[in-house]
Amino acid sequence: MEAAKAENVNEAPPSPIYQPTVSTNELRLPVGQFKDNRADLALYGFTVQHGLTQASVADLLKLRTCAAKYRTPYLMERFIEASVNLETRTVDCCRNGCLAFTHKRVQQNACDACGAPRYKAEGKPAKQMTYWSLTSGLAHLLGDPVNGKSVLENIAAARKAAEKGADGEHEYYHAKRFRFLLEKGLLGGICVMLNCGTDGFQFWRQNGFEGWPIVMTPLSMSPDQRNRNKYQLLMAVTPGPKQPVDLESFLHPIAEELNELAKGIPGLVVAGSTTPQVLTAAVLNFRTAQPGGDKLTQFMSINSYIYNRLRLFKGVYISESNHVYYPPKDPASGNTFFEIEDCIEGQECIATPWTATSIAASAAVVEDARAAGRSIAYQTSLEQKTGIKGYSLFFAPSPAMSEDYPHLKNLWEMGLTAAPYDTMHLVLLKWSRTCGSCLRA
Repeated sequence: MEAAKAENVNEAPPSPIYQPTVSTNELRLPVGQFKDNRADLALYGFTVQHGLTQASVADLLKLRTCAAKYRTPYLMERFIEASVNLETRTVDCCRNGCLAFTHKRVQQNACDACGAPRYKAEGKPAKQMTYWSLTSGLAHLLGDPVNGKSVLENIAAARKAAEKGADGEHEYYHAKRFRFLLEKGLLGGICVMLNCGTDGFQFWRQNGFEGWPIVMTPLSMSPDQRNRNKYQLLMAVTPGPKQPVDLESFLHPIAEELNELAKGIPGLVVAGSTTPQVLTAAVLNFRTAQPGGDKLTQFMSINSYIYNRLRLFKGVYISESNHVYYPPKDPASGNTFFEIEDCIEGQECIATPWTATSIAASAAVVEDARAAGRSIAYQTSLEQKTGIKGYSLFFAPSPAMSEDYPHLKNLWEMGLTAAPYDTMHLVLLKWSRTCGSCLRA
C-alpha cells in the first residue's frame, strides 16, 4: 500500500511533522521496489554529491539515454520524499531573522528585538524555519544493516574502553564527561553520544546573507565514519538575513527533542533485531568558534575580566590603554593569578576550571540584578566581573528551563562542554555554495 502511494506522484504526500516517537524507522518502499527505480536513485545521489543545480538536472532528465522514471526535478524529489521519511517541523520566527517564537515567546505577536509583527495581514506567519528531526536521523542510521551494526558495536566498545580507563584522553569515551554518564548508569541499551556544532556562515559568496547551521555528529560511530559529510545530521539553519539577535531562541526545539531522547524513546527498530528497542541520546560536547561559543555559553569573552572559556582567572584593567591584560602576577599586589610551570600533577592549579556550579552561580548573580531592576551600568559591571551575561540553555539554565526540560539535568551537571574549536565551515562549505539552487539532500 505504501508503495502504491509512492508510485502516484501526482498526489501530495502528507505533511511530515515532528513527533517524539519512533514507531517505524524503515524506508517506506520495500527493497524489491527499488529495482524499478535504480536509475532515479543513482541520478539523485549523483546530483547531491556533485551539487548540481535544478536546471542541470532538468537538462539531464531530457536526454533520451536517461533511464530515470521521473522526468523532472520536482517529480524526482517527490519520489525521494515519499521513499524516505525525514520528519520535520516548522517554527514561527521573526521575518528579519532576529529570533524564534519559542519557549517564553510562544504567545508573542511581535519580535521584541526589532518590533516586526509575527503574522501577515491574512493571519499567516510572516516567516518560518524548518527543523529536521534528530530522532528520525538516528533511527534511519540504526535501521541501516551496515551502519546500524557498526554503531551498536561502537557503543559496546566505548563502554568497555571507559571502564578500563586510559593514560590521558584519546577518544570521547576516555573523557570525564563520558565517565560521568557511565557512573550514573545512563549508558545502558542503545545510547548514542552526540557532538553539537554551530557557527555563523555567510551564503552566496560573502554577499552578507548569514545563517547559523546547527549540526549533530553521532560520535558512536567509527572514527573514519563519524566525520564524513553524509553522517553530519543537519538540525536547522537560522533564516537570516543577518545573524540572530537571540541564537538561544532557535535552540529550544532542539532542546525539546534532546529532552525526549534523554528520557528514552521506545519503538526503535534496529537492523538485525525483531525486538523494538529504546533509543536514548546525549550531547557529550559542543563545538564552536569563539563567537558561537560565547553565544551558547553566554560568556562575555573579550569584554570581561575573565577571558578564558575554560578556566577562572581574572585579568587586570589598565586605564591608560583601556584594555584588560592577563599577566601571571598582579603588577600592583604581586598576587599570582595563574601558573603553568609550577603546577604539580594531581594538584589543583591556582586558575581553577569553570564548573557547572561556578557557571550557574555567576549567571544567577547577573540575572538577580536584572530582575531587581538594577541600572544597566551596574548589570554591565557584574557581567564584566563574572564573565557571564546570564542564563544559558545548555550550560546554566533558568528555573523555567529546568522545569521545561527536566531530563537535561545530567547535561547541565557535566559543566562546561563547549570546546574552543570548530569544523562547521569544512562540513558545510560545499552545501552552502549550492543552497537554494540544488535538489534538497
